[in-house]
Amino acid sequence: MVAAPGGSDSPNRTTAAHGVVSEDPELKSRYRAYRSRQAHALISILPQEAIRPLYSRARVWATELRVPVGKDPLATLLLYLQEILPLPPFDVWMADRIHNLDAHLEEEFASGPAHRRASPPVTVESRGLEMGGRRWSASLNLFRRDDAWRGYISFRRAGDEAGIRTADIFREDDPEEIRDRFKNFHSGTLQAFLRSVLS
Repeated sequence: MVAAPGGSDSPNRTTAAHGVVSEDPELKSRYRAYRSRQAHALISILPQEAIRPLYSRARVWATELRVPVGKDPLATLLLYLQEILPLPPFDVWMADRIHNLDAHLEEEFASGPAHRRASPPVTVESRGLEMGGRRWSASLNLFRRDDAWRGYISFRRAGDEAGIRTADIFREDDPEEIRDRFKNFHSGTLQAFLRSVLS
């Protein structure tokens, strides 16, 4: 669910989160995954006798709007639920993600489906550093694969669109362990990682 507005983030934290969220290439797919999770959550709490009439309405809805649903009845129902649930539009969801990024990441990391399948990388933390008189951003990117959380650090020079990245250098069962390690890295450690990918 979308967190309550007006979180306790500091202005600096909110500014950093804005960059993390707005630069996420998978942002649209994360929004779609959020909508799907909400629909799944509703199905999980509905009594069994309510599913059949709801699915009947979903079939009528899909037929009238010519929604391509294939042969999976659950897929049809999930699409219908996403339409009738009062879910926030993308821009409202994105604004909430910026102001409550930790809550969004916690929901994504804790969701059952995320623990059962590979996930695209998500930028969960970003820090600034200087090296050679130039300003860089260092971002921690996490993804799930083979029942473990893995991660790498991407670097982008201020003013540049393109970036560079390390190999997959993190592997833990808990994504927060990786995030805490990254947050506690000394600036010299980040500089060493940057030098390694520049060489």
